[in-house]
Amino acid sequence: MTFLTEKCEFSTTNTEFIWKKNKLVIEDGYLITSGVINNIRVPLKSIETVVWCINPAKPTISPALKIIGKGIVLAEIQVGTDIINDIQDWILKKVG
Repeated sequence: MTFLTEKCEFSTTNTEFIWKKNKLVIEDGYLITSGVINNIRVPLKSIETVVWCINPAKPTISPALKIIGKGIVLAEIQVGTDIINDIQDWILKKVG
């Protein structure tokens, strides 16, 4: 499927979420990111929830998805505000 959001076009499959030059992939039980965003590799079974936040105290206001498991932040993914909700929903569906 391909969707057009306010500013960012993305496509999804059962195991991939792709936008611009970035990709989230579910492979061998892991959530893996690649592209311009920071790279992570987190076991799906460890993910309890995904939240997002914007820290206005930083010099550049950059939203981040925080992947949380057992009460700690396992990883952060820097993404734009135009697509952050779509990515959060996709990850939560995969771990839910």
